[in-house]
Order: sequence, then C-alpha cells, then structure tokens
Amino acid sequence: MQGYIYVFILLIICDFLVSILGIKIPGSILGLIILFTIFFIKKDTISSIEEVSNILLKYLPLFLIPLGVGIKELIVNADINLIKMIAILDPVLITIILLVCFLIIFDIPYKQYKNNTEILHFMLSPAIIVLAVPLYKNLAQVKSKILLILFAVFFSGFGIICSAVLIGQVFDLPLSMIYALTTKSITAPIALEIANIYKTSVPLTIIGVFSTGLTGVIIVPYILKVLKVKEEWIQGLTLGITAHAFGIARALSISPLAAAFATMGMGLMGAFAVILVPLVLSIM
Repeated sequence: MQGYIYVFILLIICDFLVSILGIKIPGSILGLIILFTIFFIKKDTISSIEEVSNILLKYLPLFLIPLGVGIKELIVNADINLIKMIAILDPVLITIILLVCFLIIFDIPYKQYKNNTEILHFMLSPAIIVLAVPLYKNLAQVKSKILLILFAVFFSGFGIICSAVLIGQVFDLPLSMIYALTTKSITAPIALEIANIYKTSVPLTIIGVFSTGLTGVIIVPYILKVLKVKEEWIQGLTLGITAHAFGIARALSISPLAAAFATMGMGLMGAFAVILVPLVLSIM
C-alpha cells in the first residue's frame, strides 16, 4: 500500500509542476524520470516500489484499452467494414475490436464509455511512472548499449517524422492529418501534448498513435522472427520505438530486460519528437 501512495503522490506533484511551470512533457514521463533519479539517490527505495510496479505493469495492456476504443469514432464516421480490420490479431486488439462492436451495436456514445472507464485511463499514468523499476534494474546493460540506442532512436525518429510529412505532401493531405501522422510513433501523452500546443485534431492524433501502436505490436514481432533476431534487448528497443506503450506491454511478456529497453526506446523517441516535431511543423 505504501508503494501506491508514493507513486500517486509523485504523479500529483508532477502534474502540478507541468501545469505551473508549463513543461512540455506529460506528468507521467516526468514522474518516470524523477523516480529513476530517486533510485540513484536512495537505492533502497526500489524495494517499496517493486511490488507496485509488478502489479501495474502486469495490467498495462488493460489500461491502454479505453483510449484504443476511441477508434470507434473513425469507424463510424468513415463507414469502415470491421471485418477488414481483423487480420493478425493481438489480444489487446481483439478486446478493442469486440468493445467497438459492442458500442456500435448498442449505440453507446464513446464519450459515455470513456467517462465510465476513466479509472483505467487514469491508471495508465502511474503504470508509466513505475517503468522506472525495470529500467533501473537493467541499467548496466542499457548503459553498455547507449550509443546504439541513441543511433537507432535518432535515425528511426527522423525517418518516421520526415516520411509522415512527405506522405502528406505527396497525397495532398490536410495539414491536420499531416500533424497527426508526425506524432503517430510517439506515446499518447506526448503526442496529445504536441496536439494541444499546435491546436491540431486530438481525435486524429489518438487514431494515429493507436493505429501505429497496434499495428507495430502485431507486425514487429513477426518481422523480428523472420530476421531471426533473438536478442531480447533488440526486440524490446524495436517495440518501444515503433509501438510505444503497446510495445512495452508486449516487451513485458518477453522479459524485464526487453521491457527496460522498450521503455528507453519509447522515452527517447518521445524526447526526440518533442524537439523535432515542433521544428518540422513550424517550417510547414
């Protein structure tokens, strides 16, 4: 119980700091950084957080579902055939599709569903904060490969963001859609922060983030298998960069080491995007 109190107090403090100081990163990401720093200063702190971390990270996929169901709005508006969406299925994707079908069949507004599942959405923030635990416990291996991590994040991030802009220009997409595409490989809290700053479409941003995350978490493991990539750290890093929080949820099923690298990949990708995306958008 004590661990939960620590995590929730940290989340409240971080959200307060973000709102007061105007910091352009989500409170959950700031909390992860602060908790990671606390482990360095007071190493015995990790023992009081570890049990909470195990529980929250076990249910991380569950906390992602309410936002993922937001794709219902796109399906209804675009009249997309649900059957065409069912290909290679991930358990989280199956759940989201079933929930979307349920909401459509019984004509339940997404806003009503979202209001009744706020607790799951809220729990996503503390779950992100406690990712500091597997990251800290595998720090030695992360540090030994930090240059490779930075190299991978830089080139993949640059390629993803610039390709999004290029695709938008080639197909003459509206600016709002291009903005959503540039943040599609960033974790939702950071993508939404950028969307709020530049007054872009929040629904399009959510759809871009979650469609990329779900696609990545389905396709990437198959690609890694075909390429015979067995190193857990490479699997985790790739999942974190390409599928953000969904990738971390999948990496947790591989090993704590994979989860640590996925966390590093997601965090650095988010930090890189905070710098590059506004720069790209400002010159468009």
